[in-house]
Amino acid sequence: MSFIYIVVVSLLTLSSCINSIRWERIAQREHYISGYVTKFYFRWVRLVPFNNIYFFIAFVLAFFSLWSPYPAIILSIVTIITPTGLGYKYRTSKVQTTERLMRLNVTYYLLVVVISSLSLFIGYGYFLALFVNLFSFYVYDQALRLTKSFEKNSSQKYIDSAEKELKTFKGPIIAITGSYSKTTTKNVLSQILSQHNKTFVTPESFNNRLGIAKAVNENLKKDDEFAIIEMGTYGFGEIREMCSWVRPHISVITGIAPVHLERMKTLENILDAKSEIVDLTGSVIINGDDSLLLSQARLWTAQKMVIDCSTTYERAAVYVDYKNEKHQIFIGGEYIGEVSGPKILQLSISLSVGVMVALEMDVKSYIQNINTLEKTDHRQTILKGNMGQTIIDNSFNSNPISCIASLDTLQNIETDGMKYLITPGMVELGSEQFIYNYEFAYNASEVIDEALIVGFTNKGPLMLAFEDNDIPVKYFKNRDLAVSYLNSVVNDNDVVLFENDLPDHHP
Repeated sequence: MSFIYIVVVSLLTLSSCINSIRWERIAQREHYISGYVTKFYFRWVRLVPFNNIYFFIAFVLAFFSLWSPYPAIILSIVTIITPTGLGYKYRTSKVQTTERLMRLNVTYYLLVVVISSLSLFIGYGYFLALFVNLFSFYVYDQALRLTKSFEKNSSQKYIDSAEKELKTFKGPIIAITGSYSKTTTKNVLSQILSQHNKTFVTPESFNNRLGIAKAVNENLKKDDEFAIIEMGTYGFGEIREMCSWVRPHISVITGIAPVHLERMKTLENILDAKSEIVDLTGSVIINGDDSLLLSQARLWTAQKMVIDCSTTYERAAVYVDYKNEKHQIFIGGEYIGEVSGPKILQLSISLSVGVMVALEMDVKSYIQNINTLEKTDHRQTILKGNMGQTIIDNSFNSNPISCIASLDTLQNIETDGMKYLITPGMVELGSEQFIYNYEFAYNASEVIDEALIVGFTNKGPLMLAFEDNDIPVKYFKNRDLAVSYLNSVVNDNDVVLFENDLPDHHP
Protein backbone atom coordinates (compact mmCIF):
# COMPACT_ATOMS: atom_id res chain seq x y z
CA MET A 1 0.00 0.00 0.00
CA SER A 2 1.78 3.13 -1.28
CA PHE A 3 2.22 6.07 1.08
CA ILE A 4 1.28 8.53 -1.67
CA TYR A 5 -1.97 6.61 -2.21
CA ILE A 6 -2.82 6.95 1.48
CA VAL A 7 -2.13 10.70 1.31
CA VAL A 8 -4.28 11.12 -1.81
CA VAL A 9 -7.17 9.12 -0.32
CA SER A 10 -6.97 11.19 2.86
CA LEU A 11 -7.05 14.48 0.94
CA LEU A 12 -9.93 13.38 -1.29
CA THR A 13 -11.90 12.13 1.71
CA LEU A 14 -11.30 15.35 3.62
CA SER A 15 -12.37 17.39 0.58
CA SER A 16 -15.60 15.38 0.25
CA CYS A 17 -16.41 15.83 3.93
CA ILE A 18 -15.79 19.59 3.79
CA ASN A 19 -18.25 19.86 0.91
CA SER A 20 -21.02 18.62 3.21
CA ILE A 21 -21.22 22.20 4.54
CA ARG A 22 -22.65 23.26 1.18
CA TRP A 23 -24.70 20.16 0.46
CA GLU A 24 -26.45 20.26 3.85
CA ARG A 25 -27.67 23.79 3.14
CA ILE A 26 -29.31 22.68 -0.10
CA ALA A 27 -30.76 19.55 1.52
CA GLN A 28 -32.33 21.40 4.44
CA ARG A 29 -33.78 24.21 2.36
CA GLU A 30 -35.22 21.74 -0.13
CA HIS A 31 -36.95 19.82 2.68
CA TYR A 32 -34.55 16.85 2.63
CA ILE A 33 -35.85 15.62 -0.73
CA SER A 34 -33.29 13.30 -2.30
CA GLY A 35 -32.04 14.30 -5.72
CA TYR A 36 -32.14 18.04 -5.12
CA VAL A 37 -28.50 18.41 -4.08
CA THR A 38 -27.47 17.03 -7.46
CA LYS A 39 -30.08 19.13 -9.24
CA PHE A 40 -28.89 22.36 -7.64
CA TYR A 41 -25.23 21.48 -8.19
CA PHE A 42 -25.79 21.30 -11.93
CA ARG A 43 -27.84 24.51 -11.88
CA TRP A 44 -24.79 26.29 -10.51
CA VAL A 45 -22.64 24.63 -13.17
CA ARG A 46 -25.03 25.55 -15.97
CA LEU A 47 -26.03 29.09 -15.00
CA VAL A 48 -22.96 30.70 -13.43
CA PRO A 49 -20.24 31.81 -15.88
CA PHE A 50 -17.09 29.65 -16.00
CA ASN A 51 -18.50 26.93 -13.72
CA ASN A 52 -18.99 24.66 -16.72
CA ILE A 53 -15.31 25.17 -17.54
CA TYR A 54 -14.30 24.35 -13.96
CA PHE A 55 -16.46 21.23 -14.10
CA PHE A 56 -14.68 20.18 -17.31
CA ILE A 57 -11.30 20.83 -15.67
CA ALA A 58 -12.33 18.61 -12.75
CA PHE A 59 -13.14 15.81 -15.18
CA VAL A 60 -9.81 16.26 -16.96
CA LEU A 61 -7.99 16.08 -13.63
CA ALA A 62 -9.92 12.93 -12.72
CA PHE A 63 -8.99 11.40 -16.08
CA PHE A 64 -5.27 12.08 -15.71
CA SER A 65 -5.42 10.86 -12.12
CA LEU A 66 -5.80 7.37 -13.56
CA TRP A 67 -2.08 7.51 -14.37
CA SER A 68 -0.69 9.88 -11.76
CA PRO A 69 -1.72 10.73 -8.17
CA TYR A 70 -0.77 14.40 -8.43
CA PRO A 71 -3.78 15.54 -10.53
CA ALA A 72 -5.96 13.87 -7.85
CA ILE A 73 -4.41 16.14 -5.22
CA ILE A 74 -5.27 19.17 -7.35
CA LEU A 75 -8.78 17.77 -7.86
CA SER A 76 -9.34 17.61 -4.09
CA ILE A 77 -8.80 21.38 -4.02
CA VAL A 78 -10.84 22.16 -7.15
CA THR A 79 -13.93 20.34 -5.86
CA ILE A 80 -13.85 22.38 -2.64
CA ILE A 81 -13.98 25.72 -4.45
CA THR A 82 -16.36 24.78 -7.27
CA PRO A 83 -19.01 25.47 -8.32
CA THR A 84 -18.11 29.08 -7.64
CA GLY A 85 -20.83 31.18 -6.06
CA LEU A 86 -22.17 28.37 -3.90
CA GLY A 87 -20.18 29.38 -0.86
CA TYR A 88 -19.73 27.98 2.62
CA LYS A 89 -21.11 31.04 4.38
CA TYR A 90 -24.85 31.66 4.33
CA ARG A 91 -26.28 35.02 3.23
CA THR A 92 -29.96 34.39 3.96
CA SER A 93 -31.31 32.02 6.61
CA LYS A 94 -28.87 30.07 8.76
CA VAL A 95 -28.70 26.28 8.53
CA GLN A 96 -30.39 24.79 11.60
CA THR A 97 -28.23 22.12 13.23
CA THR A 98 -30.99 19.63 14.00
CA GLU A 99 -30.68 16.00 15.05
CA ARG A 100 -31.90 15.00 11.62
CA LEU A 101 -29.19 17.02 9.90
CA MET A 102 -26.52 15.54 12.15
CA ARG A 103 -27.70 12.00 11.38
CA LEU A 104 -27.69 12.82 7.68
CA ASN A 105 -24.14 14.15 7.81
CA VAL A 106 -22.91 11.14 9.80
CA THR A 107 -24.43 8.85 7.15
CA TYR A 108 -22.72 10.85 4.42
CA TYR A 109 -19.36 10.79 6.23
CA LEU A 110 -19.64 7.03 6.68
CA LEU A 111 -20.36 6.55 2.99
CA VAL A 112 -17.39 8.69 2.02
CA VAL A 113 -14.96 7.09 4.47
CA VAL A 114 -16.07 3.50 3.86
CA ILE A 115 -15.98 3.75 0.06
CA SER A 116 -12.68 5.65 0.06
CA SER A 117 -11.05 3.22 2.50
CA LEU A 118 -12.41 0.25 0.58
CA SER A 119 -10.64 1.62 -2.47
CA LEU A 120 -7.30 1.10 -0.74
CA PHE A 121 -7.99 -2.31 0.75
CA ILE A 122 -9.34 -3.98 -2.39
CA GLY A 123 -6.43 -2.79 -4.47
CA TYR A 124 -8.09 0.08 -6.34
CA GLY A 125 -5.72 2.63 -4.84
CA TYR A 126 -7.39 6.03 -4.61
CA PHE A 127 -9.75 5.60 -7.57
CA LEU A 128 -13.00 5.08 -5.65
CA ALA A 129 -12.13 8.01 -3.39
CA LEU A 130 -11.50 10.02 -6.56
CA PHE A 131 -14.98 9.44 -7.94
CA VAL A 132 -16.64 9.94 -4.55
CA ASN A 133 -14.95 13.34 -4.39
CA LEU A 134 -15.87 14.27 -7.95
CA PHE A 135 -19.52 13.32 -7.35
CA SER A 136 -19.82 14.11 -3.64
CA PHE A 137 -23.11 15.95 -4.29
CA TYR A 138 -24.58 12.70 -5.63
CA VAL A 139 -23.24 10.74 -2.66
CA TYR A 140 -25.01 13.23 -0.36
CA ASP A 141 -28.26 12.51 -2.19
CA GLN A 142 -27.72 8.80 -1.55
CA ALA A 143 -27.34 9.58 2.15
CA LEU A 144 -30.71 11.34 1.95
CA ARG A 145 -32.26 8.25 0.37
CA LEU A 146 -30.75 5.93 2.98
CA THR A 147 -32.04 7.98 5.92
CA LYS A 148 -35.51 8.76 4.53
CA SER A 149 -37.38 5.76 5.97
CA PHE A 150 -35.61 5.98 9.31
CA GLU A 151 -36.43 9.67 9.67
CA LYS A 152 -40.10 9.12 8.91
CA ASN A 153 -40.36 6.21 11.34
CA SER A 154 -38.41 7.92 14.12
CA SER A 155 -40.57 11.05 13.87
CA GLN A 156 -43.81 9.07 14.16
CA LYS A 157 -43.84 9.55 17.94
CA TYR A 158 -44.30 13.31 17.44
CA ILE A 159 -47.16 12.66 15.02
CA ASP A 160 -48.79 10.26 17.49
CA SER A 161 -48.50 12.83 20.27
CA ALA A 162 -50.04 15.57 18.10
CA GLU A 163 -52.84 13.24 17.03
CA LYS A 164 -53.61 12.50 20.68
CA GLU A 165 -53.75 16.24 21.46
CA LEU A 166 -56.09 16.91 18.55
CA LYS A 167 -58.40 14.03 19.47
CA THR A 168 -59.06 15.65 22.84
CA PHE A 169 -59.54 19.09 21.27
CA LYS A 170 -63.20 20.11 21.50
CA GLY A 171 -63.36 22.96 18.99
CA PRO A 172 -63.56 23.07 15.20
CA ILE A 173 -60.36 22.34 13.28
CA ILE A 174 -59.92 24.35 10.09
CA ALA A 175 -57.30 23.23 7.55
CA ILE A 176 -56.10 25.63 4.85
CA THR A 177 -54.19 24.87 1.66
CA GLY A 178 -53.75 26.33 -1.81
CA SER A 179 -51.10 27.61 -4.19
CA TYR A 180 -51.16 31.11 -2.71
CA SER A 181 -52.64 33.17 0.16
CA LYS A 182 -52.55 30.26 2.63
CA THR A 183 -50.68 32.17 5.32
CA THR A 184 -52.59 35.40 4.68
CA THR A 185 -55.95 33.62 4.93
CA LYS A 186 -54.84 31.82 8.10
CA ASN A 187 -53.82 35.11 9.69
CA VAL A 188 -56.98 36.98 8.62
CA LEU A 189 -59.22 34.22 9.98
CA SER A 190 -57.23 34.23 13.21
CA GLN A 191 -57.61 38.01 13.58
CA ILE A 192 -61.38 37.74 13.13
CA LEU A 193 -61.97 34.75 15.42
CA SER A 194 -59.67 36.12 18.11
CA GLN A 195 -62.13 38.95 18.67
CA HIS A 196 -64.20 36.58 20.82
CA ASN A 197 -62.39 33.23 20.95
CA LYS A 198 -59.04 31.78 21.92
CA THR A 199 -57.55 30.51 18.69
CA PHE A 200 -54.64 28.19 17.98
CA VAL A 201 -52.78 28.98 14.76
CA THR A 202 -49.82 27.14 13.27
CA PRO A 203 -46.84 29.51 12.91
CA GLU A 204 -45.61 30.71 9.54
CA SER A 205 -43.89 27.99 7.48
CA PHE A 206 -44.96 25.24 9.93
CA ASN A 207 -47.13 23.68 7.25
CA ASN A 208 -45.66 20.23 6.70
CA ARG A 209 -46.05 16.98 8.63
CA LEU A 210 -43.46 17.61 11.34
CA GLY A 211 -44.01 21.38 11.47
CA ILE A 212 -47.71 20.95 12.23
CA ALA A 213 -46.99 18.23 14.81
CA LYS A 214 -44.40 20.43 16.53
CA ALA A 215 -46.80 23.40 16.64
CA VAL A 216 -49.63 21.29 18.05
CA ASN A 217 -47.47 19.60 20.67
CA GLU A 218 -45.92 22.84 21.88
CA ASN A 219 -48.64 25.47 21.48
CA LEU A 220 -52.14 23.96 21.48
CA LYS A 221 -53.84 24.89 24.76
CA LYS A 222 -56.73 23.14 26.50
CA ASP A 223 -58.80 26.33 26.53
CA ASP A 224 -58.34 27.05 22.81
CA GLU A 225 -61.69 27.16 21.03
CA PHE A 226 -60.56 27.05 17.39
CA ALA A 227 -57.59 25.46 15.62
CA ILE A 228 -56.39 26.84 12.29
CA ILE A 229 -53.82 24.68 10.54
CA GLU A 230 -52.02 25.55 7.31
CA MET A 231 -51.02 22.63 5.08
CA GLY A 232 -48.48 22.70 2.26
CA THR A 233 -47.44 19.94 -0.11
CA TYR A 234 -44.74 19.01 -2.58
CA GLY A 235 -46.40 15.85 -3.86
CA PHE A 236 -49.31 13.45 -3.83
CA GLY A 237 -50.37 11.88 -0.56
CA GLU A 238 -48.77 14.42 1.78
CA ILE A 239 -51.93 16.37 2.61
CA ARG A 240 -53.98 13.16 2.80
CA GLU A 241 -51.52 11.75 5.34
CA MET A 242 -51.65 14.95 7.44
CA CYS A 243 -55.45 15.00 7.36
CA SER A 244 -55.54 11.38 8.56
CA TRP A 245 -54.40 12.52 12.02
CA VAL A 246 -55.34 16.22 12.03
CA ARG A 247 -58.95 15.32 11.13
CA PRO A 248 -60.12 18.81 10.06
CA HIS A 249 -63.82 19.66 10.20
CA ILE A 250 -63.57 22.39 7.56
CA SER A 251 -61.14 22.63 4.66
CA VAL A 252 -60.22 25.77 2.75
CA ILE A 253 -58.60 25.86 -0.70
CA THR A 254 -57.41 29.36 -1.55
CA GLY A 255 -56.70 28.77 -5.23
CA ILE A 256 -54.73 26.76 -7.77
CA ALA A 257 -51.82 28.39 -9.59
CA PRO A 258 -48.56 27.40 -11.33
CA VAL A 259 -46.57 27.13 -8.10
CA HIS A 260 -44.24 24.13 -7.50
CA LEU A 261 -44.66 23.11 -11.14
CA GLU A 262 -41.10 21.83 -11.02
CA ARG A 263 -42.27 19.08 -8.68
CA MET A 264 -45.93 18.75 -9.66
CA LYS A 265 -45.55 19.14 -13.46
CA THR A 266 -49.14 20.28 -14.26
CA LEU A 267 -51.93 22.42 -12.79
CA GLU A 268 -54.15 19.35 -12.75
CA ASN A 269 -51.63 17.54 -10.55
CA ILE A 270 -51.50 20.54 -8.21
CA LEU A 271 -55.31 20.54 -8.04
CA ASP A 272 -55.42 16.81 -7.23
CA ALA A 273 -52.76 17.14 -4.52
CA LYS A 274 -54.47 20.13 -2.88
CA SER A 275 -57.89 18.47 -3.13
CA GLU A 276 -56.77 15.73 -0.74
CA ILE A 277 -57.65 18.18 2.03
CA VAL A 278 -61.40 17.69 1.45
CA ASP A 279 -61.46 13.89 1.86
CA LEU A 280 -62.35 13.80 5.56
CA THR A 281 -64.08 17.17 6.01
CA GLY A 282 -67.77 17.96 6.02
CA SER A 283 -67.48 21.50 4.66
CA VAL A 284 -65.27 22.86 1.89
CA ILE A 285 -64.56 26.56 1.40
CA ILE A 286 -63.22 27.42 -2.06
CA ASN A 287 -62.09 30.40 -4.07
CA GLY A 288 -65.10 30.83 -6.33
CA ASP A 289 -63.09 32.86 -8.82
CA ASP A 290 -60.89 29.85 -9.62
CA SER A 291 -62.32 27.94 -12.59
CA LEU A 292 -60.36 24.77 -11.80
CA LEU A 293 -61.71 24.69 -8.25
CA LEU A 294 -65.26 25.39 -9.39
CA SER A 295 -65.13 22.43 -11.77
CA GLN A 296 -63.67 20.17 -9.10
CA ALA A 297 -66.29 21.31 -6.57
CA ARG A 298 -69.02 19.62 -8.61
CA LEU A 299 -67.56 16.30 -7.46
CA TRP A 300 -67.93 17.28 -3.80
CA THR A 301 -71.40 18.82 -3.61
CA ALA A 302 -73.23 15.49 -3.25
CA GLN A 303 -71.46 14.61 0.01
CA LYS A 304 -70.17 17.90 1.39
CA MET A 305 -71.26 21.46 1.93
CA VAL A 306 -69.32 23.59 -0.56
CA ILE A 307 -69.21 27.36 -0.05
CA ASP A 308 -67.87 29.45 -2.93
CA CYS A 309 -66.26 32.73 -1.90
CA SER A 310 -65.64 35.43 -4.48
CA THR A 311 -64.16 38.86 -4.99
CA THR A 312 -65.77 39.33 -8.42
CA TYR A 313 -69.11 37.48 -8.52
CA GLU A 314 -71.91 39.12 -6.53
CA ARG A 315 -74.10 35.99 -6.53
CA ALA A 316 -71.50 33.80 -4.84
CA ALA A 317 -72.31 32.40 -1.39
CA VAL A 318 -69.84 34.93 0.02
CA TYR A 319 -68.85 38.06 -1.89
CA VAL A 320 -66.40 40.72 -0.75
CA ASP A 321 -66.19 44.00 -2.63
CA TYR A 322 -63.32 46.44 -2.16
CA LYS A 323 -64.03 50.16 -2.31
CA ASN A 324 -62.31 53.15 -0.73
CA GLU A 325 -60.02 50.94 1.39
CA LYS A 326 -63.04 49.10 2.81
CA HIS A 327 -64.01 45.47 2.32
CA GLN A 328 -67.79 45.22 2.01
CA ILE A 329 -69.07 41.76 2.95
CA PHE A 330 -72.12 40.08 1.43
CA ILE A 331 -73.52 36.67 2.39
CA GLY A 332 -76.09 35.22 0.03
CA GLY A 333 -76.45 38.66 -1.54
CA GLU A 334 -77.20 40.35 1.80
CA TYR A 335 -74.92 43.12 3.02
CA ILE A 336 -73.43 42.18 6.39
CA GLY A 337 -70.92 44.92 7.09
CA GLU A 338 -67.48 46.19 6.20
CA VAL A 339 -63.96 46.07 7.53
CA SER A 340 -60.86 48.12 6.77
CA GLY A 341 -57.72 46.56 5.36
CA PRO A 342 -55.43 46.56 2.31
CA LYS A 343 -56.74 45.19 -0.97
CA ILE A 344 -54.46 42.14 -0.82
CA LEU A 345 -56.72 40.78 1.96
CA GLN A 346 -59.88 40.75 -0.17
CA LEU A 347 -59.80 37.04 -1.07
CA SER A 348 -58.66 36.01 2.42
CA ILE A 349 -61.52 37.94 4.03
CA SER A 350 -63.99 36.27 1.68
CA LEU A 351 -62.66 32.78 2.52
CA SER A 352 -62.59 33.56 6.25
CA VAL A 353 -66.23 34.64 6.17
CA GLY A 354 -66.97 31.40 4.29
CA VAL A 355 -65.52 29.43 7.20
CA MET A 356 -67.74 31.34 9.63
CA VAL A 357 -70.79 30.68 7.46
CA ALA A 358 -70.00 26.95 7.52
CA LEU A 359 -69.81 27.15 11.32
CA GLU A 360 -73.09 29.10 11.45
CA MET A 361 -71.44 31.97 13.29
CA ASP A 362 -72.71 35.53 13.62
CA VAL A 363 -70.31 37.23 11.21
CA LYS A 364 -71.63 40.72 11.94
CA SER A 365 -70.83 40.51 15.65
CA TYR A 366 -67.22 39.58 14.87
CA ILE A 367 -66.42 42.22 12.26
CA GLN A 368 -68.17 45.18 13.85
CA ASN A 369 -65.40 45.68 16.43
CA ILE A 370 -62.47 45.28 14.01
CA ASN A 371 -60.84 48.57 13.09
CA THR A 372 -58.34 47.25 10.54
CA LEU A 373 -57.20 43.81 9.47
CA GLU A 374 -53.43 43.56 9.15
CA LYS A 375 -51.62 41.89 6.27
CA THR A 376 -48.85 39.32 6.68
CA ASP A 377 -45.26 40.59 6.59
CA HIS A 378 -43.45 40.61 3.23
CA ARG A 379 -46.72 40.37 1.27
CA GLN A 380 -47.00 43.71 -0.52
CA THR A 381 -46.13 45.51 2.69
CA ILE A 382 -45.62 49.24 2.11
CA LEU A 383 -42.76 50.78 4.10
CA LYS A 384 -40.56 53.86 4.18
CA GLY A 385 -36.87 53.34 3.42
CA ASN A 386 -33.85 55.01 5.01
CA MET A 387 -33.66 57.48 2.13
CA GLY A 388 -37.35 58.35 2.39
CA GLN A 389 -38.30 56.18 -0.59
CA THR A 390 -41.49 54.12 -0.62
CA ILE A 391 -40.85 50.37 -0.50
CA ILE A 392 -43.28 47.65 -1.56
CA ASP A 393 -42.05 44.47 0.11
CA ASN A 394 -43.33 41.34 -1.62
CA SER A 395 -40.17 39.38 -1.02
CA PHE A 396 -41.72 36.19 0.36
CA ASN A 397 -42.31 33.29 -2.01
CA SER A 398 -43.35 35.20 -5.11
CA ASN A 399 -45.60 33.50 -7.68
CA PRO A 400 -47.37 34.53 -10.92
CA ILE A 401 -50.51 35.59 -9.01
CA SER A 402 -48.74 37.75 -6.42
CA CYS A 403 -46.52 39.31 -9.11
CA ILE A 404 -49.57 40.70 -10.89
CA ALA A 405 -50.91 42.11 -7.63
CA SER A 406 -47.52 43.67 -6.80
CA LEU A 407 -47.34 45.43 -10.16
CA ASP A 408 -50.89 46.73 -9.66
CA THR A 409 -49.86 48.11 -6.27
CA LEU A 410 -46.79 49.77 -7.78
CA GLN A 411 -48.81 51.24 -10.64
CA ASN A 412 -51.40 52.72 -8.27
CA ILE A 413 -48.81 54.66 -6.27
CA GLU A 414 -48.58 58.15 -7.73
CA THR A 415 -45.16 59.78 -7.71
CA ASP A 416 -43.06 62.14 -9.79
CA GLY A 417 -39.97 60.08 -8.93
CA MET A 418 -38.52 56.85 -10.30
CA LYS A 419 -40.06 53.41 -9.95
CA TYR A 420 -37.54 50.60 -9.40
CA LEU A 421 -37.95 46.82 -9.44
CA ILE A 422 -35.51 44.53 -7.60
CA THR A 423 -36.14 40.86 -8.33
CA PRO A 424 -34.51 37.47 -8.89
CA GLY A 425 -37.68 36.35 -10.67
CA MET A 426 -39.80 33.32 -9.81
CA VAL A 427 -38.68 29.73 -9.28
CA GLU A 428 -40.12 26.20 -9.08
CA LEU A 429 -42.07 26.72 -12.32
CA GLY A 430 -40.57 23.77 -14.17
CA SER A 431 -40.50 23.94 -17.95
CA GLU A 432 -42.66 27.09 -17.84
CA GLN A 433 -40.20 29.11 -15.76
CA PHE A 434 -38.66 31.00 -18.69
CA ILE A 435 -42.08 31.98 -20.05
CA TYR A 436 -43.53 33.12 -16.72
CA ASN A 437 -40.48 35.22 -15.90
CA TYR A 438 -40.40 36.78 -19.35
CA GLU A 439 -44.10 37.66 -19.07
CA PHE A 440 -43.57 39.12 -15.60
CA ALA A 441 -40.70 41.32 -16.78
CA TYR A 442 -42.62 42.30 -19.92
CA ASN A 443 -45.62 43.42 -17.83
CA ALA A 444 -43.36 45.16 -15.33
CA SER A 445 -41.86 47.18 -18.18
CA GLU A 446 -45.13 49.10 -18.44
CA VAL A 447 -44.84 50.23 -14.81
CA ILE A 448 -41.17 50.65 -13.87
CA ASP A 449 -38.37 53.00 -14.88
CA GLU A 450 -35.41 50.76 -14.02
CA ALA A 451 -34.91 47.07 -13.21
CA LEU A 452 -32.32 45.47 -10.95
CA ILE A 453 -31.95 41.72 -11.56
CA VAL A 454 -30.56 39.60 -8.73
CA GLY A 455 -28.80 36.27 -9.29
CA PHE A 456 -28.28 34.03 -12.31
CA THR A 457 -31.39 31.85 -11.95
CA ASN A 458 -33.71 33.93 -14.14
CA LYS A 459 -31.26 36.43 -15.59
CA GLY A 460 -31.92 35.28 -19.16
CA PRO A 461 -35.70 35.79 -19.47
CA LEU A 462 -35.77 38.89 -17.27
CA MET A 463 -32.94 40.62 -19.11
CA LEU A 464 -34.44 39.73 -22.48
CA ALA A 465 -37.87 41.16 -21.64
CA PHE A 466 -36.50 44.40 -20.19
CA GLU A 467 -34.20 44.93 -23.16
CA ASP A 468 -37.06 44.21 -25.57
CA ASN A 469 -38.96 47.06 -23.91
CA ASP A 470 -35.98 49.45 -23.63
CA ILE A 471 -36.05 49.43 -19.82
CA PRO A 472 -32.70 50.29 -18.18
CA VAL A 473 -31.55 47.13 -16.42
CA LYS A 474 -28.63 46.23 -14.19
CA TYR A 475 -27.51 42.83 -12.93
CA PHE A 476 -26.19 41.97 -9.44
CA LYS A 477 -24.90 38.70 -8.03
CA ASN A 478 -26.96 39.05 -4.85
CA ARG A 479 -29.58 41.26 -3.26
CA ASP A 480 -27.14 43.02 -0.93
CA LEU A 481 -25.21 44.41 -3.91
CA ALA A 482 -28.45 45.51 -5.58
CA VAL A 483 -29.60 47.33 -2.44
CA SER A 484 -26.19 48.98 -2.08
CA TYR A 485 -26.45 50.35 -5.62
CA LEU A 486 -30.04 51.44 -5.06
CA ASN A 487 -29.12 53.39 -1.93
CA SER A 488 -26.59 55.35 -3.96
CA VAL A 489 -29.16 56.60 -6.48
CA VAL A 490 -32.59 56.53 -4.82
CA ASN A 491 -34.45 59.70 -3.84
CA ASP A 492 -37.19 60.28 -1.29
CA ASN A 493 -39.91 60.45 -3.95
CA ASP A 494 -38.94 57.15 -5.58
CA VAL A 495 -40.82 53.85 -5.23
CA VAL A 496 -39.08 50.47 -5.00
CA LEU A 497 -40.72 47.06 -5.44
CA PHE A 498 -38.89 44.08 -3.93
CA GLU A 499 -40.39 41.07 -5.71
CA ASN A 500 -39.15 37.79 -4.22
CA ASP A 501 -35.89 37.01 -2.44
CA LEU A 502 -34.35 33.65 -3.22
CA PRO A 503 -32.42 31.69 -0.57
CA ASP A 504 -28.70 31.71 -1.29
CA HIS A 505 -28.55 28.09 -2.45
CA HIS A 506 -30.12 29.32 -5.71
CA PRO A 507 -27.67 30.62 -8.35
